[in-house]
Amino acid sequence: MDWRTLGFSPKELRLLEGAPLLVRAGRRSFYATVLPPGHDFLRYDPGCLEAIEERGRTALRLVESRLGGGTPEIHEWRQGDILIIDNWRLLHSRGPADDGSGRQLARILIDA
Repeated sequence: MDWRTLGFSPKELRLLEGAPLLVRAGRRSFYATVLPPGHDFLRYDPGCLEAIEERGRTALRLVESRLGGGTPEIHEWRQGDILIIDNWRLLHSRGPADDGSGRQLARILIDA
């Protein structure tokens, strides 16, 4: 889902830019916001983001609410498919794989 289609108001964008969060990444954990200055991407991963105060909790609830009301695009996989995702623009996830499905995930960084 393209995060830019979620319809955040200017006030909501300011909240997402200013609400501090802890990004849990083991020994490399760091503090950040949902939306960096310049709005290059939206950071959202409920598995590793932790609100450290009320503004952060409000920001995370706002994103969750908008995602719940959005319409995701679902890719129906066929053998041989390759899907390229702009990780800076799209919020994405993948469902569970069946055991023995043979699914493989490859990550490639393309630095413009």
